[in-house]
Amino acid sequence: MKVIPKTSSSSFSFPRSLPPHTKIQVLDTGISLLLLGFQKGEKSFSFLWDTGSDISFYEAEEETFSSEFQIGEKKISLRRGEGILPKGIEGLLGLDTFRGTCVFYDQSDLYWFSGDSPFCVHPDAYLGTQLKILSTKQKGPHSFVSFEYPKSILSFAHLDTGASLSILPKGDGEEYLGEKRVFRPGNKILSLDHWQAKEPLVLFAKSGFREEYQNVQFLTGISLENFHLSGDKDKEEVWVIGLDVIRTRPLFWDFSRNRIGILHQEN
Repeated sequence: MKVIPKTSSSSFSFPRSLPPHTKIQVLDTGISLLLLGFQKGEKSFSFLWDTGSDISFYEAEEETFSSEFQIGEKKISLRRGEGILPKGIEGLLGLDTFRGTCVFYDQSDLYWFSGDSPFCVHPDAYLGTQLKILSTKQKGPHSFVSFEYPKSILSFAHLDTGASLSILPKGDGEEYLGEKRVFRPGNKILSLDHWQAKEPLVLFAKSGFREEYQNVQFLTGISLENFHLSGDKDKEEVWVIGLDVIRTRPLFWDFSRNRIGILHQEN
């Protein structure tokens, strides 16, 4: 099946000039977000953006343990991977690459700032009053956002740009869309039920504001036995807010202060 990249016709208009940053073009393939334009010598690389991964790496045939890549004025060092990414994906940028920084994602571009930037400290000054800081909790380096779906269930879900679809509890009356094959680490393949939500998915802001997402597609059938989780295996670690939801709103993510915000948009 041919993947048709999703493109944005226009970028977000900032109410004031931005402080120094690195701007990265984003290609939405429909199942992943690729960050374009990383240079190594004369060659350009694109990397999968995956906030579900602790570790960044690149796929290469050479024997060197790590390599340096540059984009704009920023340089990053990535270790060599082990051939676990799908063919055509040259590398993965996980949470370690963005530690101590903040980003703003507006569908077509990713704006990357140092953690002490005024943009990270006071994002509302650059993004306006529609910025809603979400209610979150942390487990290690990973961020979980407060959600409601269906109306009877309030819980937390892992915010994961590397997951193409969300994983949510099932209510009543959802439309069954068939089975989806899901690839897990270790070359494991799971066949999961694919649904379209009947009720809106709600994310909660710290202010109490409810951000609703209509007609969300999600998966069910993943249990704790499918995961190798450390510590207390509470059920909240199963749920995932994936790319199908994340791509629909401009996103602010401050990795240095564990703050996540979305720009409210009327449905």
